Amino acid sequence: MKLNFFVRYWKRLAASVLFVILFFASLTIGSLNSVNLREMLRGGETAMSVLRHSRLPRTAAVVLSAAGLSVAGMIMQAICRNKFMSPSTSGTTDAAALGLLISFICFSRQPGIIQTLFAFAFALVSTMLFTSVVTRLAIRETVYIPLIGMMYGGLLSSVTSVLAYRFEAMQMMTSLGLGSFARIGGFAAVYIVVVPLVFAVLYSVKFSIIGMGEDFSKNLGLDYGRVVFSGLVTVALITAATFVSVGPLPFVGLIIPNMAAAFYGDNLKRSITDMMIFGADFVLICDIAGRLVIYPFEMSVSLTISVAGGVIFTAYLIGELYGWKNSGRAR
Repeated sequence: MKLNFFVRYWKRLAASVLFVILFFASLTIGSLNSVNLREMLRGGETAMSVLRHSRLPRTAAVVLSAAGLSVAGMIMQAICRNKFMSPSTSGTTDAAALGLLISFICFSRQPGIIQTLFAFAFALVSTMLFTSVVTRLAIRETVYIPLIGMMYGGLLSSVTSVLAYRFEAMQMMTSLGLGSFARIGGFAAVYIVVVPLVFAVLYSVKFSIIGMGEDFSKNLGLDYGRVVFSGLVTVALITAATFVSVGPLPFVGLIIPNMAAAFYGDNLKRSITDMMIFGADFVLICDIAGRLVIYPFEMSVSLTISVAGGVIFTAYLIGELYGWKNSGRAR
């Protein structure tokens, strides 16, 4: 009985064990050599202060951002019925950046919650506009929709750059252009992600159903429009909160849902928690690597994620192409 349980859930157990190891490793790594695991176990005043004010909030932000963007990517792929969709390939992240800039222009200095509200409003309107257009396009090639999304995001990014130049806010936007967890005390907004994550877990079955199409969903008695709107609100809120707190984290919402589906299957009700853990493992590895490569200095986490994510996504595309060729030959 125990052996069957292990064989059935070994992937979940392995990901969970890896998560625990990476979580505590993240807490022990920092620029202060004196603050190490031994000092933390001894309960030294300096070690506890650094742990409480810096390393623990940072690690929590890594976990929440990774889990949130993984779920946001999954929802976008279900709504658009396209495995290449994510907040970064649909203009959602660029719209959040534009909203953040508008809040800075209008109110100059404001708390993180106001920034998040502006970023959320712009991300939601932009994502609704994009999905309403692409779902009406008669496009068969799945790669065309994310290309349209990236062009749309590029347009929003251009508008953001023009406004930033006009109102002398380029320095702020440049600092936000690189995702980083090296922001002491700047992670308050990321805890908002907990709410949409709980909602996504509760609605996981409905998100799976809308991924099968509008007609199929309505035949099952599902309010398709309501579920889609709920999904877009969830995506926009996650994207806004993570962007305001840590900046853009590329590839997370794109590759994690696909890798999780390959490992755990397409049943979101059973695999959504595994996907969150898997995404947290990936970003924790990238964040720890960024802290160790040029230690005691730190490399931007968006750079390490881009390198690792680019390699993984390229391998995924090659695998898809190879499988397509094999299936063609088999026919």
